[in-house]
Amino acid sequence: MELIASGLSFHSAPLDIRERAAIPESRTRTTLRFLVGHSGLGEAAVLSTCNRTEFYLTSPHGGIAGEVSERLARYLDPSGIHGVADHLVTRTGADALSHMFQVASGLDSMVLGEAQILGQFKSAHRLAREAGTLDYALDFVMKRAVSVGKRVRTETGIGHGRASIGELAVSWARQTLGGLGGRRVLLVGAGEVSSVVARRMASSGAALLITSRGSESAPRLAAELGDAATAIDDIDTVVDGIDLMICSTSSLAPVMSAADVARIQSIRDHRPLGILDIAVPRDVESDAASVPGVHLTDLDALGEQMQEALSGRTHELPAAQAIVDSEVAPTIALLDERDATAPTIAALTRRAETLRRDEVERSVARMPELGDDGRAQLDALTRSIVRKLLHAPISHLKEQSDDPGVALLLREAFDLDEDQGRDGRRPRG
Repeated sequence: MELIASGLSFHSAPLDIRERAAIPESRTRTTLRFLVGHSGLGEAAVLSTCNRTEFYLTSPHGGIAGEVSERLARYLDPSGIHGVADHLVTRTGADALSHMFQVASGLDSMVLGEAQILGQFKSAHRLAREAGTLDYALDFVMKRAVSVGKRVRTETGIGHGRASIGELAVSWARQTLGGLGGRRVLLVGAGEVSSVVARRMASSGAALLITSRGSESAPRLAAELGDAATAIDDIDTVVDGIDLMICSTSSLAPVMSAADVARIQSIRDHRPLGILDIAVPRDVESDAASVPGVHLTDLDALGEQMQEALSGRTHELPAAQAIVDSEVAPTIALLDERDATAPTIAALTRRAETLRRDEVERSVARMPELGDDGRAQLDALTRSIVRKLLHAPISHLKEQSDDPGVALLLREAFDLDEDQGRDGRRPRG
C-alpha cells in the first residue's frame, strides 16, 4: 500500500489556477467515487478550501504516483489549457503523511496556525466516509492527522494571536473605509468563512445586510447577530446605503459581473465602495476593479498583509514541526502492522495488472482502427473488470489478516510466488 498526497495550494498556484481546480462539496462524492472506481486507487479523500485542493489517496501497489498526477490533471483540467498540471505537487509515503499532518495542524496554511483548517480536514474525512471511498488505511491516517493537529494547537502557541481571515478582513475594511463604526456592510453569501467575517464586522460596530436568495443560512446568521444584521432578498434596494461588500459564495462562476458593479455604482453616484472577494472561485469579475470608485481586493491580495500579523507565531513553528516529525515514524509503523497483508495484495494486483495490460496490448494490435478514444475506453473497461474481480479476494484477505494461512492459500491459488522478471511480468520463452 502506498500513501499519496497530490494537489495544489497557494504555495504552488495563484488564485486563478486554484479556482479552476476547486471541488465544491456537491461534487465531492462523485469525484471520489470516480477516482476509486476508474483510477486503480484503493482509497480517496479530497480537501478543497479557498487556499488548496488536495487529494489524499492510497494505492494497492507503489510506483504509480506519476500516473495519479496525470489522472488528476486530466480530471481537473480536461483540455489542459489552464495549466493545472504545472502546479500540481505530489508526495508519497512518509512525505505525504508529514504533509497531511502539517495541513491539519495549520502549519501549511496561508494564515499560519489557523484553527479553521482542522474543521475543514474533519469535513473532508467525513465526506470521504460518506462516499464510501475510505478503507482502514486512509481512515486511520486522517484520524491520526486530526489528533496531531489537536496536539499542535494544545502544546504550542501556534494558534495564539489574532491572525484569522476575519481579523484581516476587518483590518483591510478599516484601512479602506477609515473605520467601521456606523458603516453598512453587504454580505453576499453566508457560508462558514463569510459568517466569521460578518461576526467580526458586527463586533466592530458595522451594520450587516445579508443576502438570503432562498437559503436558510442568511436568516439564521441575521437572527444570531440580532439588531446588527438584516436578511434581504434584493440587493438593488439597499446598495445606495452600503459602504462595503463582502462576497463569499460557493458558486463555480462569478455572481457579480463588472457590469453589475457598474450598475451598483451608478445607483450610488460612484461614491467609494470597498469590495472584499474571499471566494474561491472568485465571486466578482476582476474587471470590476476598473469601475470608478471601487476598491476591490481578493484572498491572495489579503494574504499579502498576513506576514506582519503572523510574526509572533513563527517563533512557535519549530516546536510545532517537532511534534509533526515525532508522529510520522510511529504512524508508519502502525500502518505496517495493520497492513500485514499488503505484500500479498500488492503481488495480486500487480499480477492482475500485468495480465490485463498484456491482453489490452494484444487486442489493440489486432484492431488498428480502434483509435486513441477506443483504446482509452477499452483500458477503462478492463481496469473496472479487474478491480471488481479482485474486490472479493482482497476483502476476504483483509478480514482474515490475523490468519497467515489465508494469505498463503491466496498466493498459491494465483501462483504469486513464481519467479518473475524485474518488471513483474512472467518470463517468456
